[in-house]
Amino acid sequence: MEYGTARIPHDKREYGFVDTVFTWFGSGVNTGSWVFGGMAAALGMSFVWWYSAVYLPLMMIPWAMVAWIGWKHGASTVTSSIPALGVKGARFMGVGEFLGLIGWPSINTFIAAISLTHVFHAMFDWPAYGSPGSTWPLVAGILVTALLQGLIVCIGHSAIKYLEWLAVVLLLVLGIWETKVVLEHWDYDKIANFTLPAAQHSPAFYVDLAFGFCWGWAQICDFSRFSKSSASATVGSWIGVNLGQGWFMLVGAIGVIGVVLETGVFDPNNADPSSTIASLGLGMVAFLVVFFATVSTNVTVLYGAGMGLVGAARTSNPRKFLYFIAILQLVMCFLPLVFDSFIHYFEFFLGIVGGVFIPLWTLVVLDYFVVRRARVRDEDLFAGEDRLGRTLSALGDWNICGWVAMIAGLAVFYLLHYGFKEIAIVTTASLPAIAITAVTYLLLVAVKGVPAQPRVMKRA
Repeated sequence: MEYGTARIPHDKREYGFVDTVFTWFGSGVNTGSWVFGGMAAALGMSFVWWYSAVYLPLMMIPWAMVAWIGWKHGASTVTSSIPALGVKGARFMGVGEFLGLIGWPSINTFIAAISLTHVFHAMFDWPAYGSPGSTWPLVAGILVTALLQGLIVCIGHSAIKYLEWLAVVLLLVLGIWETKVVLEHWDYDKIANFTLPAAQHSPAFYVDLAFGFCWGWAQICDFSRFSKSSASATVGSWIGVNLGQGWFMLVGAIGVIGVVLETGVFDPNNADPSSTIASLGLGMVAFLVVFFATVSTNVTVLYGAGMGLVGAARTSNPRKFLYFIAILQLVMCFLPLVFDSFIHYFEFFLGIVGGVFIPLWTLVVLDYFVVRRARVRDEDLFAGEDRLGRTLSALGDWNICGWVAMIAGLAVFYLLHYGFKEIAIVTTASLPAIAITAVTYLLLVAVKGVPAQPRVMKRA
């Protein structure tokens, strides 16, 4: 059964602690994590280590707090954002979740398609990616990947859970294999101390991309609501995504530096696992692992995109939206072909996503845990409407304070990220956006009072 935006009672939840760890580990060990690590390798292994071991775990604490909200109320991501945005305002959150997540498969599918071009080359002697005439094999690879993951997402969350277990095993083998090959050829000390060409971007730029990359897992509540315990929803999700993303970023960085040592050429556009595998000669099995693992990651993202639309439409029939998502992603997967390089598309997408979810998660966490002190009732989250279309929830249709704060944070992020880049090089665009969102909301609440709080307290 697919629940849509309906509350999931505790006795219907089927994700144990290990299931949750594996789900998010499987999502974290994705080709995008590999690419991010390969790009960040331009700053050296010390930066990648610091990011994986320190920055990432700290960054994902607020994200795990959002997961707790979903578990507490058995609520989807859209429903969990109602206190911060209002009942009708949260529908726009559904649109944001949909737009943010529907783009991820276009990144991962493109990488999987590169792997399939090498498989097609071995099977049919078609040109492999990077060779003259390789566009059509790449298109064929995109079609195969998109059709398979679209079919799986239509089946629903039960199939996704078991697919993630398979993906974890496959990617563990691939990651260990790739690392072993590189370290057999070069001592780690040589990799750690290797000086790459001057980096095109600053550490602050990669921190901003990382916020978009990590906080862009907007489907967190769509899965934490299936958790049997709070530890499973929060600690399990946090451990899984940190281990998965952190490790695969290290693998990506080691692989790229290994390729540079082998070829003498550093090209961020070759930071994807398929290009690294081809350069290191890992063979056909490795390409197939990338393909299947990519599908496993994409289905969780596509499921979240579908739940975003379900939340925006407030429908009781989520299945038809999953069908729509399966068709739409087929078109979206061709977007990288429009850009002059895959890396430019990757950076563009993460910048857009980060601008949305950085102020949004800041607002959701601040409103729920600080302003409302977790005193939110299920009756208000899942309330219906009267005959005039007005919400019956004490939380109201719109939280104006929340929207003003989020728009302020969004404006600050985009201004710094795209306009005042010389400032963002020092401060990042993310941290000022978080600060502005938080300060603006707290000031507005201090002046206007907690949105709908009198009604909530009266009914509590």
